[in-house]
Amino acid sequence: MSVESRAKFAVNDVTVATAGTAVQLPDIPVGSACELVVKAKRTNKGAIKVGDTALQAQAGKFTLEPGEAIKLRISNANKGYVDAEVSGDKVELIVEQ
Repeated sequence: MSVESRAKFAVNDVTVATAGTAVQLPDIPVGSACELVVKAKRTNKGAIKVGDTALQAQAGKFTLEPGEAIKLRISNANKGYVDAEVSGDKVELIVEQ
């Protein structure tokens, strides 16, 4: 079974300005049969916490160490939230559309 390549992709980054205050990911549509890649920036000083609600992200049940990434099969990036152990840490996003 062949997989068609997409005509475009989106790249973005999100900064957690204040540790302990979760940030909703931006409104970026994810193409059908595609995945959103969320990567903790390599230069981060602490872990990034990921969740499907602000409270879940703040609870830190799923974390990414600097440089680690996950793939999420969701319809829009805005369904996810991130928090950070250290203020100013970032996540990088890339997704085919």
